[in-house]
Amino acid sequence: MPLISVLIPTFNQHTYIAQAIRSALDQDYPDIEVVVCDDASTDSTAETIRAFENDPRVSAHINTANLGRTGNYRKCLFELARGDWAIVLDGDDYFSDTGYLSKAMKAALAEPGIDLVFANAIRVRDDLDGLRQFRDKENHGLPPVMKGSDLFMLLASNKITLFHNTCLYKRDKAIALDFYRENIISSDWESLHRYILNGKVAFIDESVAVWRIHGDNVSKNMSADDRIANLRSIIGPYLHAKSLGLFPDARLRSWFDQRLERAARKDLRSISKCGDLRGFKKYMSHIQDLDPAVFQRLQTSPRLFLRKLRARFKSAAD
Repeated sequence: MPLISVLIPTFNQHTYIAQAIRSALDQDYPDIEVVVCDDASTDSTAETIRAFENDPRVSAHINTANLGRTGNYRKCLFELARGDWAIVLDGDDYFSDTGYLSKAMKAALAEPGIDLVFANAIRVRDDLDGLRQFRDKENHGLPPVMKGSDLFMLLASNKITLFHNTCLYKRDKAIALDFYRENIISSDWESLHRYILNGKVAFIDESVAVWRIHGDNVSKNMSADDRIANLRSIIGPYLHAKSLGLFPDARLRSWFDQRLERAARKDLRSISKCGDLRGFKKYMSHIQDLDPAVFQRLQTSPRLFLRKLRARFKSAAD
């Protein structure tokens, strides 16, 4: 039976880390290791982790120096994990289905060529008194097994989310693809979207984990510069797909345009809420350099928010 490494990187998450670890240990899949790596936390996270060291399935590690979010991901995957398959559960998330890993491994072994399994997750807003927000249109209508390249193309046109805390993948393939190579917010998607270009993907149409959203999430505290850097999560998979020659150039370029424009619109809305004129201009300049066609569509967009943005920032500049 293949060994699954459940990787739990954490930093200053003493409030949540015990629930994350317990949810991994409660999985009914018999052959797992739970690798917990604390990135030199300054709170009581390390002490909470040590309380689980008596369980032989738990491998606890405390970094002597802070490696950063992606550095800690890489240490878990490249140095600490021993499994044939791996899944990353951030220290503030948890599995909500105790049978998920068993279901995922059954799906992975159902037919040759499947090297990634994913499912849906529930977003829980801690900053809204635990209000759960379901996104029932995400991953809608996906088949149970598909070519990874087909799923890749759907990223541009459909509402597809490869939830990091549900993605079970082959560790050796991930290492060969240099997972978590980008020190950006969406380092997971930059990696996973490159990963699915080869092989088959299995999808389990169930919500099996919780993605907790709160004020300390790095994704909720992104500057304009962070958002510019994060566009590498689109550029990287695009360039990798291009190097593999899997799609006609025109089709792949259309994929890139759609992905970039969707991300830019979302980012610009967030930047506008902060009233960051410098960041807005810098972001738009970056889009112009990346893709003049997308820049032009944003400039001439009939969407009200962009017209309001330009008027607001013009007034601020005056």
